[in-house]
Amino acid sequence: MPEARPDGARLVLKVDVDTKVGLRDGVPRLLDFLAELGLQASFFISMGPDHSGRALKRLFRPGFLKKQLKSGAAGAYGPVTMMYGLLLPGPMIARSAPGMLNRCLNQGHEVGLHAWDHVFWHDYLRGLDPERVAMELGQAFNLFYEITGFTPASFASPGWQITGDALLALESLGLSHVSCTRGASPFRPLVGGRALNLLELPTTMPSLDEALSLQGVDLQCAAAYLAALVRPGLNVFTLHAEVEGRGQAAVFGEFCRILLDRGVTFPRLIDAARQEAPGAPAEEVVWGPIQGRAYEVAWQASAREPGP
Repeated sequence: MPEARPDGARLVLKVDVDTKVGLRDGVPRLLDFLAELGLQASFFISMGPDHSGRALKRLFRPGFLKKQLKSGAAGAYGPVTMMYGLLLPGPMIARSAPGMLNRCLNQGHEVGLHAWDHVFWHDYLRGLDPERVAMELGQAFNLFYEITGFTPASFASPGWQITGDALLALESLGLSHVSCTRGASPFRPLVGGRALNLLELPTTMPSLDEALSLQGVDLQCAAAYLAALVRPGLNVFTLHAEVEGRGQAAVFGEFCRILLDRGVTFPRLIDAARQEAPGAPAEEVVWGPIQGRAYEVAWQASAREPGP
């Protein structure tokens, strides 16, 4: 078990909303809990069709099913959700609960884009041409504006999947900050040798399902394990509305309360971006493995986890 870190750290709660059930059921529960503790978070919404059933092919990746069963993620979505895009048409996520985006905003939380089609982006981004990438982002951007009345300032990529073409498209949409990689500290991505006018704030900690893939970590000790990883300075923790907002809400609650008792503060991603932007270095984005996941993710080059 890692040693506890000193107080004074900052932790961004980055909430990924991948599905209709996550937006409809998980987000309200998270909002109620955050209001109870007086915390703010950053919510990133998948705007388009819920095609969760098409992710079932990942079950054939080594270790994937075992990890899902241990973390409880396998049951987080429910049987109906796992039929979307296969036997059932995929419902439009943001339109299924359009008031939820504005409820998040009205309660003081940040709301940004996560994807148009979450599964498609996650599984196929690296092979897409720039035009298709721009189309995916443009559809999400336009629907966000239609629902909220303003343009989004931020984006978080599904599964930490991001490419140079996607970063260029995000810059062209006028976004100010993104969270698309794994890493250690904020930076400006280099694409074609140019530092983009985007601040990247990488996820700095393992997610709950990654922690639960480790030997000796289970649901009884996961909150304490993750809390002990929070270090001085800026930390970014990615959670999922479908998991921490539903079946693993108790684990998430314990995690937050441990950190509050230590004096950790909880800025939104947009607040952290404003504070960290001056002097942020320019760095390459590279691909590499990460413990607890069966696929490569995008990394801040200077923080890339060594391969096996």
